Amino acid sequence: METTDSGGAGRGRHNVLLVMTDQHQAQCLGCMGNRVIRTPHLNRLAAEGVVFENAFCQSPVCMASRASLFTGRYPGAVRVRGMGILPPSETTLAEALARAGYRTGAFGKIHFTPEKYTKQELHSDVPILDWRRFARDAALAPIAEDPVKQDYGFQIHVGCDDACQGLFQEWLRRCAPTLAGLPRPQGLPNAPRDLFVSPYPSEFHQTRFIAAQAAEFLRDGVGGTPWFTVCSFIAPHHPFEAPEDVIERYSSQDIPLPALKGGVAMKDVPDRLASALGEFARYPESVQRRIVQHYYASITLIDDAVGRLLDELRRSGQYENTVIVFVADHGEMLGNHGLLRKPSFHYDELLRVPLIMRVPGVSPRRIGGLVELVDLYPTVLGILGLAATPGVQGCDWSSALNNGDSIGRGDIYSEMHEMEPMVFESGSGPYAACLTLRTESWKLSVYPAHSHDAGQLFDLRNDPDESVNLFHEPACRDRREQMLWRLTQRTHANIDPLPLRLRQW
Repeated sequence: METTDSGGAGRGRHNVLLVMTDQHQAQCLGCMGNRVIRTPHLNRLAAEGVVFENAFCQSPVCMASRASLFTGRYPGAVRVRGMGILPPSETTLAEALARAGYRTGAFGKIHFTPEKYTKQELHSDVPILDWRRFARDAALAPIAEDPVKQDYGFQIHVGCDDACQGLFQEWLRRCAPTLAGLPRPQGLPNAPRDLFVSPYPSEFHQTRFIAAQAAEFLRDGVGGTPWFTVCSFIAPHHPFEAPEDVIERYSSQDIPLPALKGGVAMKDVPDRLASALGEFARYPESVQRRIVQHYYASITLIDDAVGRLLDELRRSGQYENTVIVFVADHGEMLGNHGLLRKPSFHYDELLRVPLIMRVPGVSPRRIGGLVELVDLYPTVLGILGLAATPGVQGCDWSSALNNGDSIGRGDIYSEMHEMEPMVFESGSGPYAACLTLRTESWKLSVYPAHSHDAGQLFDLRNDPDESVNLFHEPACRDRREQMLWRLTQRTHANIDPLPLRLRQW
């Protein structure tokens, strides 16, 4: 890949630090208007950078969203439909930058490959990115031997995810041996099983481990080859856990209770989602506050870690030459609408994510236009002066960032596919195929594998909380049909453009 003269002043020489969180609701940052949560380092980054106030993921589930974000292509195009494995034929941002001469490193939860399969079938407690280990059972199409593609473009990988934490345990055995091998704590009384206090203090938590490995990579990059670093945290994905010393920074009485916002009517959604309805309301108010408190604390711990990374960049003189991106793969319901975690209800709490970019030479501002996470790949390449790879479907906003021009799409698209079939395991949880189209004024969600009567339509200008479902209202029939037609257009337009068409006459 050659550098070009368009799209940015970096000419391919800026470093890139991509910090990612998992299941992070956009409103859970101080810079996004939350007055309770404590995120001073991310607030400062936002003040120095560009805040995308309306960034939306292309799938509200980890693997599909990450596959889309790191390739600039829609989940259906890259064939990661919900949970799956990223085919090695796809070109990730890491691969593109490695071929452009960048040193690439991945730390924490990357999740291009399945965790439970790694643990139970490959018998590894260490995350594996080498796609060849999964090729037979996933029926991956063979590709030519290419060392750059072996780990999706990452030359260094120190993994730590939900299921596979072997390297973290090795680190504990060296740094805090009394903490190694501790069992998962019991859940709190009258609470979901995944609400508990972490057995690790903040200095020896998984979040700290992931940041420490990324910081070491940053130190090694001083004065040499430009680098691309992904620091991807497990939190604030459930379980709702955090160290006691961080939880204590919050008073439970200061924690706001989420809003029911009209709730969800069973007639509007597929039957398989019934188990998720009203879950949050089943817990006493004290437990509800505790769930949010732990969630906030886990984000504050991430903010501490981000502060250390940024301090490392400043100490080493690399801060002013580094593009810094902070993003999440998808959101979290966190009690809103009576829902918890990420069932297949495409409310903004689940689709809207934090996105902050600090780009050398680009003035700070806040952008209210709609953007998709699929846009991140081509935009980063554009900032670096690198041409996008074939098949990229996102928008390159780099010129608009440099020039201060307006940024925003007419609508955003998000999809969720059926979780079944899965090799070695059946699908689980309240998940169903769902397609969503959202404009600034309206949102439509339909369930294409289920009843045509199941769906949601919201008038966002008059009902920003998505409290009143207008899908069945006769007065909104024309609006619903217009949105359905546009959703059909988007679904068609998002079909994989590869292979490129060649002249045949």
